[in-house]
Amino acid sequence: MKHTFKLDNGHLVANATFDKTEIAEAQKKAINKLVLNVVVPGFRKGKAPLDKAVRYLHDSQVGEETVNCLLRFLDKNFEADKEFASYVQEGKFYNGLRPNVSLEKFDADEAVFTVTYFLNPSVTKLGEYKGLTSEVKENKVTVKDVDAEIQRLANDNAELVPSDKEAANGDTVNIDFIGLLDGKAFEGGTANAFDLVLGSNRFVPGFEEQCVGHKAGDEFEVKVTMPENYPAPLTNKEVIFKVTLNAVKVNEVPEINDEFATTLSGIYVSKDLAELKTKVKENLTKKAFEDYKRNVVNDLLLQVRNASEYSISEEIVNEFLAARKKEDEAGLNQQGLTLEEYLKLVNMTMEQYETNTKANYENEIKASLVYNALTEAEKIQTPTKEEVEAQIGSSIDDFVKNYTSYLKSQKMDDNQINMQINNYINQVGSSLMTGKVQARILELNNPELAKRTLDDVKPAKKSTTKTTKKAAAPKEEVKEEPKEEVKEEVKEEPKAE
Repeated sequence: MKHTFKLDNGHLVANATFDKTEIAEAQKKAINKLVLNVVVPGFRKGKAPLDKAVRYLHDSQVGEETVNCLLRFLDKNFEADKEFASYVQEGKFYNGLRPNVSLEKFDADEAVFTVTYFLNPSVTKLGEYKGLTSEVKENKVTVKDVDAEIQRLANDNAELVPSDKEAANGDTVNIDFIGLLDGKAFEGGTANAFDLVLGSNRFVPGFEEQCVGHKAGDEFEVKVTMPENYPAPLTNKEVIFKVTLNAVKVNEVPEINDEFATTLSGIYVSKDLAELKTKVKENLTKKAFEDYKRNVVNDLLLQVRNASEYSISEEIVNEFLAARKKEDEAGLNQQGLTLEEYLKLVNMTMEQYETNTKANYENEIKASLVYNALTEAEKIQTPTKEEVEAQIGSSIDDFVKNYTSYLKSQKMDDNQINMQINNYINQVGSSLMTGKVQARILELNNPELAKRTLDDVKPAKKSTTKTTKKAAAPKEEVKEEPKEEVKEEVKEEPKAE
């Protein structure tokens, strides 16, 4: 057998040619195997003389089994080939897809096969990753930022209180409603004691607008035309909602003063407004620095990713798309929707869905490949046991013991427990490795920023008595580069909305 190998965009393409001697040998083996299942009158199964038994074989049977014999011979030859064996040893073959075998020619004189093996995605050329610059700008915390954050805290602590006033946009109304189509209640169109924020556009167009101006105790009808992208049988249909408005509730935002400052908890525990402002500025400054550092790293890695070259077979991407589509369809079916109906609701075509899903998956693969390539190029060492233990806050032995005890209380068996523990430790190791790569790419391209710490960006102390001495900044956590999201969140569509 003569054979050659060729790399082709994520594939290893093998061409194998057998001569007439090899074909004749394979045919002989095929016949000897097939006659074992032949029944010839006067003989036990498989015991008839070859010259008699062969008469009961069809040419198609012999041809098919001969091809199978040649393929087995091909496999043995490839296994002995050093080039092919290196792909196996280095784990380059993608195990999720079977090789594609094509019989190009088959007669008594020659048989030609093309076998396409699918390779794991890889970086064929790592983009330049040194001497890069980033246009990301560092945001400075201003008085306006501090005031806005304190206002957000006040808004978050607002309370809904009943009101006798007429409902307006921004108010919350508690309503009972029954949706009627041609005078009959339709499925999913009824609810009681439902809280709706007017102006949120949560319900179908026209519904919330017709609730404005009503007071608690009012009973009224809301007439709307259902959208054309709404599932049948309500598509484009005029419906009536009989509504009872139980209550109008308005947000009562606390006044921002010393008293308000003392009501907060967590990192914003304060004795007065002045201390709260100091703590808010410290926290915003810390966050701004962390965001800046992370965004610079992400920008540098994105530059490397865009400058790199890859080998990713279309078949692997399509396999992911098929699996993702199946997963999405299953989730939507539980909500009573098909994927086509959902895409119509969100104004997306199937082509757009497939294109976006494939693009997100490819970007995720490329990001992961770049991390691996940088790890190898910079010879970054895998996390040590001590580093892992420092991250989990205990020895691995103690962690395994305590986590095992917890998982047993959750009625998990030994296999499940081992899987959970291994997965968690691997995730910790992966996170640490990601942090090392991020730190290295920053050191190589912006050493000054790499050396900066939170202490370097603390707000300057003021002599005024209104400020208080803040605690030491917490140790900065190593954060993993956010991955581009592959899976589109499937949101439940309220049926009455």
